[in-house]
Amino acid sequence: MFINDLYVYAGFSLASLIIIMKSAGFIIKALSHYAKKTGVSDYLIGFLVVSIGTSLPELTTAFMSAFSGNSSLSIGNIVGANIIDVTIILGLTSIIGKRIAIHGKMLQKTFTIVLFITLLPLIFGFDGRVSRLEGGLLISSYLFYVLLLLRNEGHFGHIKKDVSWNEIRQDVIIVTGCIVALLLSTKWLLLSADKISSILNIPQFTVGLIILAFGTTMPELTISISSVLKDSSGIAFGDILGAIVCNSSLVLGISALINPITIGSSDFIPAALFMVTSVFIAILFVKKKEITWQEGIGLIMLYVTFLLSQAQIRSFFGI
Repeated sequence: MFINDLYVYAGFSLASLIIIMKSAGFIIKALSHYAKKTGVSDYLIGFLVVSIGTSLPELTTAFMSAFSGNSSLSIGNIVGANIIDVTIILGLTSIIGKRIAIHGKMLQKTFTIVLFITLLPLIFGFDGRVSRLEGGLLISSYLFYVLLLLRNEGHFGHIKKDVSWNEIRQDVIIVTGCIVALLLSTKWLLLSADKISSILNIPQFTVGLIILAFGTTMPELTISISSVLKDSSGIAFGDILGAIVCNSSLVLGISALINPITIGSSDFIPAALFMVTSVFIAILFVKKKEITWQEGIGLIMLYVTFLLSQAQIRSFFGI
């Protein structure tokens, strides 16, 4: 029975991944078409549209965790997803693209704010708790960044104000339908991963940090890879950085507003420090304006180091 259950949930996971990958391809096609019509930069499209859509699984997990009072699952998922975004996903994307140019004035002007917002969960959670007030501040930081992007787009982009609904209606329908498919398939992926973790008796924080994080970042992975293959790297980097900002501020903030989050310091602080370090390394690539496949391998090895450090921490604390 034990082995049979693992096979069943592994099958659900595989089916969910296939749906996620197919949906991602349609999203990239629709978004590229939309960007051409409106004149909005690929980076802004990736940040505001794709990143919010791909962060819906984390947001769903945050809602479920907040209402059930299991905050360790949500905070683990958020931290783990951010680490995977800037190590595994950015690493694989650069390996596939071989050498990816990172361009765009808006991207260069906002990376310091991305790092600051990534620091907020560590700052607020250092005392072992994220209050409702701090949750409100996190949401406010997200809204501030979105307004900043929109303002900068007016300077650095060429937004057209006369695009009719008929011109973009099909694109909007496709993107909406595919985001729904991404959300539903990721939900099944998360459910399967949770069942597998229960069978194997894995701690809840680890479930969020590693298992759920891998599940909830599948949309970012497929969309980033598809973007590079379609020569739309702006969407890829906008999605990765946008997902990090969305997770660190909007998702965590909403979760804290619903139910203040209690965090175990021995679990949270080492992982959060690693998250901030990983994001800082990714930002260095943004300043360098390119990332190579060799550096992509280095990012993946950075995640392997993270897994090894987690094993050592748990062994030290006897978890």
